Amino acid sequence: MKDLSLLAKLLAEEDIHVVHKQQSTATFDVLNRELALPIWKDMSKNIQDLMTLHEVGHALWTPLEMMTKIKEQKLSHSVCNVLEDVRIEKAIQLKYRGAVKIFNNGYQELITSNFFQTLDKDISNYNLIDRINLHYKHHSDVTFSDEEMVWVKKANQTITSDDVIELAKELIAFIEENPESQGKTPNTDDLMMPDIDGTPMSDNSVQDENDVENQEYEMPSNSKSEETEENSDEEKSGDSDETDDESEETDEEKSGAGSEKSDEDSDDKSETKDITMEAATDGGGNEDFNITATTDKASVKSVEDMLDKDAGHYNYSTIPKVDLKKVVVPTNEILDIFSNHYLDAKKSDSTYWDKVLEEFNKTKSDSKKAVSYMVKEFEMKKSADAYARSMTSKTGTLDMGKLHTYKYNDDLFAKVTTLPGAKNHGLVLFLDWSGSMAHNLVGTMNQLFNIIWFCNRTQIPFEVYGFSNVFNRRMGEKSGYGQNFKSGDLVLNVSLLKFFSSKMKTQEQNDMMFYLYMLASRWSYRDWRTDGYPYQEPASLALGSTPLNDAIICAMDLVPEFKKSAGVQKMHTVFLTDGASNSIHNKFVIYDRNGSICNDQQSIGHGTQIFTDVKSGNKISSKEFGFGRESQTKMLLSLLKKRVPDMNVVNFFVAGSSRKGSVSYNDIRDVIDYNMVQSYNEITNLVKKCNKDNVLIVPKGQGFDVCYILPGLGKFDMNTELELEDGVTYNKGQLKRAFSKMSNGKTANRPLLNNFIKMVA
Repeated sequence: MKDLSLLAKLLAEEDIHVVHKQQSTATFDVLNRELALPIWKDMSKNIQDLMTLHEVGHALWTPLEMMTKIKEQKLSHSVCNVLEDVRIEKAIQLKYRGAVKIFNNGYQELITSNFFQTLDKDISNYNLIDRINLHYKHHSDVTFSDEEMVWVKKANQTITSDDVIELAKELIAFIEENPESQGKTPNTDDLMMPDIDGTPMSDNSVQDENDVENQEYEMPSNSKSEETEENSDEEKSGDSDETDDESEETDEEKSGAGSEKSDEDSDDKSETKDITMEAATDGGGNEDFNITATTDKASVKSVEDMLDKDAGHYNYSTIPKVDLKKVVVPTNEILDIFSNHYLDAKKSDSTYWDKVLEEFNKTKSDSKKAVSYMVKEFEMKKSADAYARSMTSKTGTLDMGKLHTYKYNDDLFAKVTTLPGAKNHGLVLFLDWSGSMAHNLVGTMNQLFNIIWFCNRTQIPFEVYGFSNVFNRRMGEKSGYGQNFKSGDLVLNVSLLKFFSSKMKTQEQNDMMFYLYMLASRWSYRDWRTDGYPYQEPASLALGSTPLNDAIICAMDLVPEFKKSAGVQKMHTVFLTDGASNSIHNKFVIYDRNGSICNDQQSIGHGTQIFTDVKSGNKISSKEFGFGRESQTKMLLSLLKKRVPDMNVVNFFVAGSSRKGSVSYNDIRDVIDYNMVQSYNEITNLVKKCNKDNVLIVPKGQGFDVCYILPGLGKFDMNTELELEDGVTYNKGQLKRAFSKMSNGKTANRPLLNNFIKMVA
């Protein structure tokens, strides 16, 4: 089945959502601006295009209020459907002349396949509304009396939805008063019809190609074009399909966008939806109608037979546009929170403050030499790589120094060596600010600080964010607070704590490091009797759970902005985590509750998930990544990489959770892709390799370009010193090994920095 999204959007002249669902016919949700197409197993291009054009007609010209008016006036829904289809299909064929051929060919295919169950039937036995329905589908042998032809022509002359409703009243009255127009086919009172914003394709009307070509195009008064040009009476009465930002904001103000309903409210909402659907069936729920379009019953059965019921359920969501000004917590705000909190704690007892300050200064001092050594190695490696890629060529100018060798040397021209331009790099690092990181937090800070000091020395632009779902909750904000309400958008629950950037002043950077080291030290193993009792961290900056998926979505807006402002060519986006992400469960929706338009949230559902990045136009399906807990993360990473091409997306995964920091069998098993390893022995060997090398490199692991699985970061000693005892005489080989061990330890004990250098060198 081909993707009709682009066709539908172009025809509808707006960015509507086009989805595929397990339903019997194409529908258009005028509230959420969503065109839903069935999942078909066998369907030609003509029929698919016909259905798309039909529903685009509803998107352009059928107002939501029409359904309410039909219900209030207790009209036969099927009669109104037939007449409304004549109106909107005439309009779409006049607006897009190429649609005439599509409608003609599509309906001829349906008729030939006995889609409407009219084969070998006497069409004259059908009632008038059925014959009007079949007539505008180009069904042959449809006859009318002179009196009935008046109504056939009237059906083709409606301009507005109100015209359709008035004509339906008059036509029903005429049929009831004229037995000869009631036909011999019994009416079906229990016929179930989809609502007006989900009109079955079987009720469509097709204009004669010659008739359409000879008509002047007259835009129905419900169209968006007329609404744009003037403020019509229909717009004031609610017949417009206006969907601009202003109307969305008005709805949001009235109903409270993003509000989270109680379980009781949710139950009421579901019940309301059921009632609305039932009321939209012919009969208005409990009312009985004598006049209905019985041809619909046969078409609904044919539609059911064409559905691919084994395809499963598809659930569609869109990637939201994140307001970074709301989601990102500025560095100065974090520093204020830290300083006010810890300075107050210091007044009561400064022991812990002094002890942590002593440890931090020692770590900083010990890392200074190691970082300098690694910077020198980085520059050497970068120079060697540039030399290896250099090209030597002749200039065409004589080398005067070689001129005297002309008798035995043919190469007398000067040469030039060209070094390819190296790309400048940028780093954005997202730090998992979750409770499970607590006992690895001191080691994580040590590793992180080394990367920051290295970037400072090599002038690599960088930013470091902690992703948290505690800050916004402590500040009284609910999920989705950093987004503008848009139906279909995933609802996020995350704050990005901007801990560091390359634009910070040195004093600000040192203060932030000290405060973070103090917070991390609270969870380290220490004797509080000598080191002082650890201070409680600020409530808003406490550790929470792991909104990794939410952070990935934020990165889709944040990383391109950073890349542009920093002027970097090669981006490296790093996620430092120690566990799987929380799942994103909800999306924004608009629904009709007892006549009131409400903004709310609902579950994204189960089954196959389809995420659409509206900005880049890319779609991703969970079918590509399986249905495990990590499937959502892999989908979002795929969209992130498409949003920022040529970007390196890396995961530093802290697997060691024990006190010693060693990686266990379960740690590797939970992280590694099951397609890569099968047996117990294979995983056991990987565990040994990780503990020995201090890293296990997994290409394409967990959806990242590369995943570095690390032991617990607390096991690494930042203070690597020369292991020589006083008073002992060492030979040349022993001294060489001792210096080599110390040198290797400087890099081996800094796995984050060591592997980051490999990325950027």
